[in-house]
Amino acid sequence: MVRSFQDFQPDFIYQQGETQDIIELKLKDFRRDQLRVTFGTNGTLTICGERPVEGTRWIRFRKEFTPPKDCKANEIRARLSSGILYVTIPKKVVQQVPQQDQARPVQQASAIQNEGKLKQESSRSTEAAETFTTKESGPEDVTTPTENATLPRASPKSFISGLKMGRKTAMKVAASVTMLSLLFIVLFFMFKYYAPMVNIVN
Repeated sequence: MVRSFQDFQPDFIYQQGETQDIIELKLKDFRRDQLRVTFGTNGTLTICGERPVEGTRWIRFRKEFTPPKDCKANEIRARLSSGILYVTIPKKVVQQVPQQDQARPVQQASAIQNEGKLKQESSRSTEAAETFTTKESGPEDVTTPTENATLPRASPKSFISGLKMGRKTAMKVAASVTMLSLLFIVLFFMFKYYAPMVNIVN
């Protein structure tokens, strides 16, 4: 008996996801052995099938899809349930570095640059204080270099800070000397009172 085929186009839904794509085809009254899913070497996914309708009349279909290039061809699965064919196409997941970790080096670099700029600006301001004075003639004042540059007035502050550092160091030294002397006294008395006991035991 010669079969007569009638081609038809089944309704389908192509759902794209981050980890996998899913194709749903509505294939009412089809059995699993009447369907075929193949993945060609050219990267094309082909879904086809045929089934008898009445007498020598058959219906058939053929659908071709182009899955993503990063799909796992060996892990493509098909499942027929309640007249719907589900074709799952897994994708290769690429791990990405979190954006916060990428932003940290940039923030650290910018902080270092800002510190460098602050140091440069402070040094420039001190140099300007040493070599320039300002006239008090109004809004159009212009800074002019002085013939005899004087030392900045900040030197007494630096001297005072040096004294403070000296006092702190002296206090630390005095505290350490006191602790050592107390330790020496304690060891002396311990040796004085416990030495006879040790001799008696021996």
